[in-house]
Amino acid sequence: MEEQTNKIYENSGYANEKNDVQQNNEPPKNHMTLAIITTVLNFFVCNPLGLILGGVAIYFANQVSKEYVLGNYSSALSKSKMAKNFSNFSLGLFGLTVGLTISYLIKGK
Repeated sequence: MEEQTNKIYENSGYANEKNDVQQNNEPPKNHMTLAIITTVLNFFVCNPLGLILGGVAIYFANQVSKEYVLGNYSSALSKSKMAKNFSNFSLGLFGLTVGLTISYLIKGK
């Protein structure tokens, strides 16, 4: 009975995730610095959508290390990509806001 349980466990996805962590000793990047910087930049230009996206990026960046410690390497990698994507979108909104503001100021004069 115990042998069957061990075989089922070894064939399950949970055992494979544990093996992923053991094979990949280095945790994925959490992109927390980028998430915080883009959130602060969007705060300074009063861009609420950028603030929201930056906050979501910070949330996902925080989840990366938690998932890695739990042994879910694939989930940690996925959350790392999500944090990077949300940070990049937030940074793009910052650039768009600055560009529109500068063009408004130039054409307004």
